Amino acid sequence: MPRRKYRSQAGIIYDILKILSSEGPLPPTRIATYANLPYDRLKVIINSLEEKGFIEKTEDGYVITEEGYKALRVLEESLVLLKTLGFRL
Repeated sequence: MPRRKYRSQAGIIYDILKILSSEGPLPPTRIATYANLPYDRLKVIINSLEEKGFIEKTEDGYVITEEGYKALRVLEESLVLLKTLGFRL
């Protein structure tokens, strides 16, 4: 059985925000598929991101907010720095 690649919580959040920024409104089941997460784990993260104002629920699914785009930019900049230092997300 292949070993699963570890992703930190920050890496998972980055993946979710990146998916929503590129794909537009998505239902949680589609986000779970794209992010390669079980639905129950995704739901906890989605709720947290929604409470913090990074995403919001619409009739078409979840969308990234302006605050979410700002957070995504910070995560992208941090990712570059962390990779330079030898860390992985």
